Amino acid sequence: MSSIDKLIDNRDFFAFHIKGNKSKPVFSPQQQHVLANKSLYSLCLIKKGETSFIINDERIQVGQHHLLLTHPSSKVNGASVTKSWDCEVYLIFFSIDFTFKLELQKDFFDFTKKSLALNSNHIFSLSTSDAANLSNLFKQFIHYDKQDGDYIFKPQIIKSLTEVLFCEIARLASQNIKNIPVVPSRKREILANFYLLLKQSFRREHMVQFYASELGITPKHLSVITKELTGKPAIELIQNVLVEEAKCLLRQGLSIGEIAKQLHFSDQSFFGKFFKRNVGISPKEFRQKA
Repeated sequence: MSSIDKLIDNRDFFAFHIKGNKSKPVFSPQQQHVLANKSLYSLCLIKKGETSFIINDERIQVGQHHLLLTHPSSKVNGASVTKSWDCEVYLIFFSIDFTFKLELQKDFFDFTKKSLALNSNHIFSLSTSDAANLSNLFKQFIHYDKQDGDYIFKPQIIKSLTEVLFCEIARLASQNIKNIPVVPSRKREILANFYLLLKQSFRREHMVQFYASELGITPKHLSVITKELTGKPAIELIQNVLVEEAKCLLRQGLSIGEIAKQLHFSDQSFFGKFFKRNVGISPKEFRQKA
Protein backbone atom coordinates (compact mmCIF):
# COMPACT_ATOMS: atom_id res chain seq x y z
CA MET A 1 0.00 0.00 0.00
CA SER A 2 1.42 3.40 -0.95
CA SER A 3 1.61 6.32 1.45
CA ILE A 4 -1.30 8.13 -0.13
CA ASP A 5 -3.50 5.02 0.00
CA LYS A 6 -3.01 4.90 3.77
CA LEU A 7 -5.11 8.06 3.97
CA ILE A 8 -8.11 5.80 3.46
CA ASP A 9 -7.29 4.52 6.95
CA ASN A 10 -7.68 8.05 8.34
CA ARG A 11 -4.02 8.95 8.17
CA ASP A 12 -3.76 12.72 8.24
CA PHE A 13 -0.19 13.18 6.99
CA PHE A 14 1.75 11.50 4.22
CA ALA A 15 4.61 12.20 1.86
CA PHE A 16 5.81 10.70 -1.37
CA HIS A 17 8.41 11.07 -4.09
CA ILE A 18 7.64 11.53 -7.81
CA LYS A 19 10.29 11.08 -10.51
CA GLY A 20 10.15 11.52 -14.32
CA ASN A 21 8.24 8.97 -16.39
CA LYS A 22 6.00 11.46 -18.16
CA SER A 23 3.43 8.89 -19.36
CA LYS A 24 2.75 7.23 -16.01
CA PRO A 25 -0.23 8.67 -14.05
CA VAL A 26 0.78 10.23 -10.73
CA PHE A 27 -2.39 9.22 -8.86
CA SER A 28 -4.70 6.23 -9.18
CA PRO A 29 -8.49 6.85 -9.30
CA GLN A 30 -8.70 5.90 -5.61
CA GLN A 31 -5.95 8.35 -4.75
CA GLN A 32 -7.65 11.11 -6.75
CA HIS A 33 -10.81 10.47 -4.73
CA VAL A 34 -8.85 10.94 -1.50
CA LEU A 35 -7.42 14.27 -2.65
CA ALA A 36 -10.82 15.53 -3.77
CA ASN A 37 -12.63 14.65 -0.55
CA LYS A 38 -10.25 15.37 2.32
CA SER A 39 -9.52 18.82 3.77
CA LEU A 40 -5.76 18.92 3.43
CA TYR A 41 -2.96 21.41 3.19
CA SER A 42 -0.32 20.50 0.62
CA LEU A 43 3.34 21.33 0.16
CA CYS A 44 5.08 20.51 -3.11
CA LEU A 45 8.84 20.87 -3.53
CA ILE A 46 10.21 20.74 -7.08
CA LYS A 47 13.76 19.48 -6.69
CA LYS A 48 14.38 19.13 -10.43
CA GLY A 49 12.57 19.83 -13.70
CA GLU A 50 9.02 21.15 -13.58
CA THR A 51 5.45 20.04 -13.00
CA SER A 52 1.96 21.51 -13.09
CA PHE A 53 -1.39 20.94 -11.35
CA ILE A 54 -4.94 22.11 -11.91
CA ILE A 55 -5.97 23.73 -8.63
CA ASN A 56 -9.47 25.22 -8.39
CA ASP A 57 -9.81 24.99 -12.20
CA GLU A 58 -6.57 26.90 -12.81
CA ARG A 59 -3.40 25.24 -14.08
CA ILE A 60 -0.42 26.11 -11.88
CA GLN A 61 3.10 25.63 -13.28
CA VAL A 62 5.91 25.05 -10.75
CA GLY A 63 9.60 24.94 -11.66
CA GLN A 64 12.84 23.72 -10.14
CA HIS A 65 13.71 24.88 -6.60
CA HIS A 66 10.21 26.17 -5.93
CA LEU A 67 7.82 25.33 -3.10
CA LEU A 68 4.05 25.33 -3.67
CA LEU A 69 1.70 25.73 -0.68
CA THR A 70 -2.06 25.15 -0.95
CA HIS A 71 -4.99 25.40 1.49
CA PRO A 72 -7.72 22.80 2.19
CA SER A 73 -10.22 24.86 0.19
CA SER A 74 -7.89 24.59 -2.82
CA LYS A 75 -8.90 21.39 -4.54
CA VAL A 76 -6.06 19.66 -6.37
CA ASN A 77 -7.21 17.77 -9.46
CA GLY A 78 -5.17 14.58 -9.10
CA ALA A 79 -5.77 13.57 -12.72
CA SER A 80 -4.36 16.87 -14.00
CA VAL A 81 -0.74 16.48 -12.84
CA THR A 82 1.83 16.70 -15.63
CA LYS A 83 5.60 16.56 -15.28
CA SER A 84 8.73 16.90 -17.37
CA TRP A 85 10.73 13.76 -18.18
CA ASP A 86 13.49 14.78 -15.76
CA CYS A 87 11.35 16.10 -12.88
CA GLU A 88 11.84 15.11 -9.26
CA VAL A 89 9.16 16.19 -6.82
CA TYR A 90 8.48 15.76 -3.09
CA LEU A 91 4.87 16.20 -2.06
CA ILE A 92 3.16 16.11 1.33
CA PHE A 93 -0.47 16.48 2.35
CA PHE A 94 -1.59 17.03 5.93
CA SER A 95 -4.62 18.09 7.94
CA ILE A 96 -4.56 20.85 10.54
CA ASP A 97 -5.37 18.17 13.14
CA PHE A 98 -1.99 16.60 12.42
CA THR A 99 -0.05 19.69 13.49
CA PHE A 100 -1.77 19.60 16.88
CA LYS A 101 -0.16 16.22 17.58
CA LEU A 102 3.35 17.61 17.21
CA GLU A 103 5.32 19.07 20.09
CA LEU A 104 5.71 22.49 18.52
CA GLN A 105 6.00 25.54 20.73
CA LYS A 106 3.26 28.15 20.74
CA ASP A 107 5.43 30.58 18.81
CA PHE A 108 5.44 28.16 15.86
CA PHE A 109 1.71 28.76 15.39
CA ASP A 110 2.11 32.50 15.98
CA PHE A 111 4.91 32.46 13.41
CA THR A 112 2.82 30.67 10.78
CA LYS A 113 -0.49 32.45 11.40
CA LYS A 114 -0.06 34.82 8.45
CA SER A 115 0.49 31.94 6.02
CA LEU A 116 -2.65 30.22 7.35
CA ALA A 117 -4.62 33.44 6.89
CA LEU A 118 -3.61 34.16 3.31
CA ASN A 119 -6.44 33.54 0.89
CA SER A 120 -4.54 32.19 -2.10
CA ASN A 121 -1.98 29.53 -2.92
CA HIS A 122 1.65 30.57 -3.07
CA ILE A 123 4.75 29.52 -4.94
CA PHE A 124 8.05 30.38 -3.27
CA SER A 125 11.46 30.44 -4.90
CA LEU A 126 14.17 28.74 -2.83
CA SER A 127 17.92 29.06 -2.89
CA THR A 128 19.87 26.03 -4.11
CA SER A 129 21.04 25.28 -0.56
CA ASP A 130 17.56 25.62 0.98
CA ALA A 131 16.05 23.39 -1.72
CA ALA A 132 18.74 20.76 -1.14
CA ASN A 133 18.26 20.87 2.63
CA LEU A 134 14.50 20.54 2.34
CA SER A 135 14.70 17.68 -0.15
CA ASN A 136 17.04 15.81 2.22
CA LEU A 137 14.46 16.13 5.00
CA PHE A 138 11.74 14.80 2.69
CA LYS A 139 13.99 11.94 1.65
CA GLN A 140 14.70 10.92 5.25
CA PHE A 141 11.02 11.07 6.16
CA ILE A 142 10.02 8.85 3.24
CA HIS A 143 12.82 6.38 4.03
CA TYR A 144 11.64 5.83 7.60
CA ASP A 145 7.96 5.96 6.64
CA LYS A 146 8.51 2.92 4.40
CA GLN A 147 10.04 0.82 7.20
CA ASP A 148 8.03 -2.01 8.73
CA GLY A 149 5.94 -1.37 11.81
CA ASP A 150 8.41 -3.30 14.00
CA TYR A 151 11.30 -1.01 13.02
CA ILE A 152 12.64 0.06 16.42
CA PHE A 153 11.90 3.69 17.36
CA LYS A 154 10.10 4.28 14.02
CA PRO A 155 7.27 6.41 15.54
CA GLN A 156 9.70 8.60 17.47
CA ILE A 157 11.96 9.07 14.43
CA ILE A 158 9.01 9.95 12.18
CA LYS A 159 7.65 12.41 14.74
CA SER A 160 11.04 14.13 15.19
CA LEU A 161 11.68 14.36 11.46
CA THR A 162 8.19 15.77 10.89
CA GLU A 163 8.73 18.50 13.48
CA VAL A 164 12.04 19.47 11.86
CA LEU A 165 10.44 19.41 8.40
CA PHE A 166 7.53 21.62 9.49
CA CYS A 167 9.78 24.12 11.24
CA GLU A 168 12.05 24.39 8.20
CA ILE A 169 9.10 24.88 5.83
CA ALA A 170 7.61 27.48 8.20
CA ARG A 171 10.93 29.33 8.26
CA LEU A 172 11.22 29.38 4.47
CA ALA A 173 7.57 30.28 3.93
CA SER A 174 7.71 33.11 6.47
CA GLN A 175 10.74 34.60 4.73
CA ASN A 176 8.84 34.66 1.46
CA ILE A 177 5.48 35.80 2.85
CA LYS A 178 7.11 38.91 4.31
CA ASN A 179 7.60 40.06 0.74
CA ILE A 180 4.04 39.35 -0.44
CA PRO A 181 1.92 42.54 -0.57
CA VAL A 182 -1.31 40.70 0.26
CA VAL A 183 -3.91 41.54 2.90
CA PRO A 184 -4.97 38.32 4.65
CA SER A 185 -8.54 37.18 4.04
CA ARG A 186 -10.72 38.15 7.01
CA LYS A 187 -12.24 34.69 7.11
CA ARG A 188 -8.85 32.97 6.99
CA GLU A 189 -7.56 35.34 9.66
CA ILE A 190 -10.45 34.28 11.92
CA LEU A 191 -9.73 30.63 11.15
CA ALA A 192 -6.02 31.07 11.90
CA ASN A 193 -6.80 32.78 15.23
CA PHE A 194 -9.27 30.00 16.02
CA TYR A 195 -6.54 27.40 15.45
CA LEU A 196 -4.20 29.32 17.76
CA LEU A 197 -6.83 29.48 20.50
CA LEU A 198 -7.67 25.83 20.00
CA LYS A 199 -4.04 24.79 20.34
CA GLN A 200 -3.75 26.75 23.58
CA SER A 201 -7.12 25.93 25.14
CA PHE A 202 -8.67 22.69 23.86
CA ARG A 203 -7.86 20.68 27.00
CA ARG A 204 -10.00 22.90 29.19
CA GLU A 205 -12.41 24.59 26.74
CA HIS A 206 -14.68 22.29 24.74
CA MET A 207 -17.46 24.65 23.66
CA VAL A 208 -17.72 26.73 20.49
CA GLN A 209 -19.10 29.61 22.57
CA PHE A 210 -15.74 30.14 24.31
CA TYR A 211 -13.76 30.40 21.08
CA ALA A 212 -16.34 32.58 19.35
CA SER A 213 -16.43 34.95 22.32
CA GLU A 214 -12.62 35.23 22.34
CA LEU A 215 -12.71 36.02 18.62
CA GLY A 216 -15.50 38.58 19.02
CA ILE A 217 -18.00 36.77 16.78
CA THR A 218 -21.05 34.56 17.30
CA PRO A 219 -20.76 30.75 17.51
CA LYS A 220 -22.85 30.46 14.35
CA HIS A 221 -20.54 32.81 12.44
CA LEU A 222 -17.47 30.85 13.56
CA SER A 223 -19.01 27.56 12.47
CA VAL A 224 -20.03 29.00 9.10
CA ILE A 225 -16.42 30.09 8.51
CA THR A 226 -14.85 26.79 9.58
CA LYS A 227 -17.38 24.84 7.50
CA GLU A 228 -16.65 26.95 4.43
CA LEU A 229 -12.85 26.78 4.72
CA THR A 230 -12.30 23.30 6.17
CA GLY A 231 -15.51 21.40 5.47
CA LYS A 232 -16.09 20.93 9.21
CA PRO A 233 -18.12 22.93 11.77
CA ALA A 234 -16.19 24.37 14.71
CA ILE A 235 -17.49 21.79 17.20
CA GLU A 236 -16.15 18.96 15.03
CA LEU A 237 -12.70 20.56 14.87
CA ILE A 238 -12.68 20.90 18.66
CA GLN A 239 -13.79 17.31 19.14
CA ASN A 240 -11.24 16.00 16.64
CA VAL A 241 -8.39 17.59 18.58
CA LEU A 242 -9.74 16.21 21.87
CA VAL A 243 -10.06 12.72 20.42
CA GLU A 244 -6.50 12.73 19.05
CA GLU A 245 -5.11 13.93 22.37
CA ALA A 246 -7.11 11.26 24.21
CA LYS A 247 -5.71 8.57 21.88
CA CYS A 248 -2.18 9.84 22.50
CA LEU A 249 -2.65 9.74 26.28
CA LEU A 250 -4.17 6.26 26.11
CA ARG A 251 -1.13 5.02 24.18
CA GLN A 252 1.10 6.54 26.86
CA GLY A 253 -0.59 4.37 29.48
CA LEU A 254 -2.39 7.01 31.54
CA SER A 255 -5.46 5.79 33.40
CA ILE A 256 -8.84 6.65 31.89
CA GLY A 257 -9.68 8.66 35.00
CA GLU A 258 -6.47 10.69 34.71
CA ILE A 259 -7.12 11.36 31.02
CA ALA A 260 -10.64 12.55 31.79
CA LYS A 261 -9.16 14.88 34.41
CA GLN A 262 -6.41 16.22 32.12
CA LEU A 263 -8.93 16.93 29.37
CA HIS A 264 -11.34 18.59 31.81
CA PHE A 265 -14.30 16.24 31.41
CA SER A 266 -16.72 16.29 34.33
CA ASP A 267 -16.06 12.63 35.11
CA GLN A 268 -14.66 9.41 33.68
CA SER A 269 -18.07 8.18 32.53
CA PHE A 270 -18.75 11.32 30.49
CA PHE A 271 -15.31 11.07 28.88
CA GLY A 272 -15.93 7.41 28.02
CA LYS A 273 -19.22 8.23 26.32
CA PHE A 274 -17.62 11.10 24.39
CA PHE A 275 -14.77 8.86 23.21
CA LYS A 276 -17.03 6.00 22.12
CA ARG A 277 -19.37 8.37 20.29
CA ASN A 278 -16.49 9.79 18.27
CA VAL A 279 -14.26 6.73 17.85
CA GLY A 280 -16.78 3.91 17.84
CA ILE A 281 -15.14 1.95 20.66
CA SER A 282 -14.53 2.59 24.35
CA PRO A 283 -11.21 3.99 25.66
CA LYS A 284 -10.48 0.57 27.18
CA GLU A 285 -11.07 -1.20 23.87
CA PHE A 286 -8.91 1.35 22.05
CA ARG A 287 -6.03 0.79 24.48
CA GLN A 288 -6.26 -2.98 24.01
CA LYS A 289 -6.03 -2.60 20.23
CA ALA A 290 -3.33 0.09 20.23
